[in-house]
Amino acid sequence: MRQLSYDQFTCHTEIDNQPHLRTNSQSISIADIHTADTNRKLQQIAFESIEYLQQEEAEEKEYIILQNSIRQQLAMQLKIENLAKFDFSNLENKIQLIFQWIIVVFYRTSSEMFEWKSFKEICIIEDKGVDLRNRIGLKNIVRMTKLEFELTKQLMLYRSSIESKNNNNKEVVQFISQIFDIIQIIIRTFEAGQKVMRIEEELIKRQIQESQSKEEEK
Repeated sequence: MRQLSYDQFTCHTEIDNQPHLRTNSQSISIADIHTADTNRKLQQIAFESIEYLQQEEAEEKEYIILQNSIRQQLAMQLKIENLAKFDFSNLENKIQLIFQWIIVVFYRTSSEMFEWKSFKEICIIEDKGVDLRNRIGLKNIVRMTKLEFELTKQLMLYRSSIESKNNNNKEVVQFISQIFDIIQIIIRTFEAGQKVMRIEEELIKRQIQESQSKEEEK
């Protein structure tokens, strides 16, 4: 198998650039989206040695490569046609949140602008889920927007409720389980990406400081 690089998973791809009702979402703010514990770990980066940071950066990049590879494999296993079996008639069911998440995160548009009936006909029946499967597997997670990441984390909170209220259809149960497995990977990948970017910022900062110190010594 061809070795994939970190850069291949963090550059903008054709999937990211598809103009499918794309909207401009708010840029990410690290402080706004992480728990206090995660923020504390990110802040600790400023006090670590350069050697430690370089090692951490390399390990996190390898982790991102692994998680993206797993996500691609899981996405290819998704039977998108099972999404058509979702019952959206009961609004208290919360299963519609999965559809809303798909529309916002992978099609970058408001779920209110995209009717379920149209999505079902175009993306599931006509396309047989090929485009959606690719979007889920190939999306650039490291560069997710604030809105996309917040919706992903919020959806995870409803996992137990959604699974317990939609356990009558075996195929629907399997699809829901697979989606939440992918969501867990997305969250871990994004947070690892944020750590890499924070480390890179710190290394650049120290490089500038070192250069300035050398200039002052002359």
